[in-house]
Amino acid sequence: MKTLKYGLYLMFVTMLLFTATTAFAADETLTISGDGINKTITYSRSDLEALKTIMAQHTYSLANNFPTEKTEYAAGIPLLYLLQQAEIKEAAQLIAFTASDGYKRIFTIEELLYTPRYYFPSTGEKQPVPVMVCLRNSADNFKSLEPMEFKLILGQRSIGEQTNPWLVKNLSLIEVSCEKPEKWAQVTFNRVSGPQGVTLQLLHENIDSVKIYYTTDGSNPTVESKMYNISASYYQPQLNQPLVIDKTTVVKAVAIGAGREDSQLASLTVSFGEAMFSDLADYEWAKPAIETLADKGIIAGMGNNRFEPSASLSRAMFVTMLGRAINDTGNAYVNGKKDSFSDIDFNSWYGPYIQWAVDKNIVSGYPDGLFMPHKALTLEEMIVMAVRAGKTSSASLAENGISALSISGISTWALPYISFALNNNMLANEHLLQKNTNGYQIEGKKAASRAEAAFVLNQLLLLIKPQHSAFGVGE
Repeated sequence: MKTLKYGLYLMFVTMLLFTATTAFAADETLTISGDGINKTITYSRSDLEALKTIMAQHTYSLANNFPTEKTEYAAGIPLLYLLQQAEIKEAAQLIAFTASDGYKRIFTIEELLYTPRYYFPSTGEKQPVPVMVCLRNSADNFKSLEPMEFKLILGQRSIGEQTNPWLVKNLSLIEVSCEKPEKWAQVTFNRVSGPQGVTLQLLHENIDSVKIYYTTDGSNPTVESKMYNISASYYQPQLNQPLVIDKTTVVKAVAIGAGREDSQLASLTVSFGEAMFSDLADYEWAKPAIETLADKGIIAGMGNNRFEPSASLSRAMFVTMLGRAINDTGNAYVNGKKDSFSDIDFNSWYGPYIQWAVDKNIVSGYPDGLFMPHKALTLEEMIVMAVRAGKTSSASLAENGISALSISGISTWALPYISFALNNNMLANEHLLQKNTNGYQIEGKKAASRAEAAFVLNQLLLLIKPQHSAFGVGE
């Protein structure tokens, strides 16, 4: 009796599975639409299965963000064929794949259709494979292929390329667009000098959406070059180790990811032997910031291998440094509004940056309508400008404990900003401020030095771009 009941149970489960599979196959559709095609098409599973002469079988090597590698055997319809049936336009530039649950991945037409992709077997001989809409797959071999939900599958451009996160399961919609792709932001560098040499982090604002490829031999990096962020930050960040540079080296890096054009090339020269500046012996506290910003072209020396760290700088100089540091050239303001201050020549080297700073509420000038660009910048003016450049709101100022601090030597209007800077490590103790029994003392009205400006500016970049200390310079 038990045997009979168990047999009936198995038959019932089998019927349920068969019914579910049949319903799944009957309901599944794939639509191709968008302004990048001339004809919208919807395919059912039976429509795709009927394309027997088009059906292809290929082996795909895949890697994920852990990172681990695997092999998948797949049968399906090449994507290019389906797009041709929808009459893809020459102007098409982007293609989006959406799953039935709303998950979406976007690619450029260039990277998906016109860039060769391969299967990399253990023997090392690469084999070209197409981008496909997969209908059956197996982890073992082609003999064990089983029906599966529609899935986008694609090959690798280089060994170990982490394409697995780009695959879209339960694929239901392909949208082709003529919209121009954006470009990934540039790779940035965080340089720290130490007894073993220079430790160099390669950073990106979308670190888990791109892979950073780099070279140290002067060549331009590609997907064939060394990968920096081997693992996603939420899996095994310990695998993403900074570079240790112990000899004069040119490091070049590029960010490559799906859906956008490759970033502009970033380049950094790490020099040893002759010091970048010969007059920083008494400024070890500011030296890393000075050299980092100089590497990026944000600040410059004064000739003859000298930085002149104790020299003062003008208000116009610091505003220009701010504009360069946060990656805004000010070019957009050259032909814009030019009546902010009566004493500004907007055709000068600093004019566009001052207009930029006005529009971003970084500077407001003096009550008489003057900016006084050549006036020496005071310490408190510098700190206020830097905090404002970080787009710090009054709410965030209030959240940083300004009432709990006692700071003397500064103007009342500067107190919230200087308190914020102090609480966020933008000021160097014993150099920009001194601690005493009553709190802190800052000579707010004294002229700011070039060393102080470099330190504050570098700390600002660390604050507004977590893990970033300065921005890469493209070639």
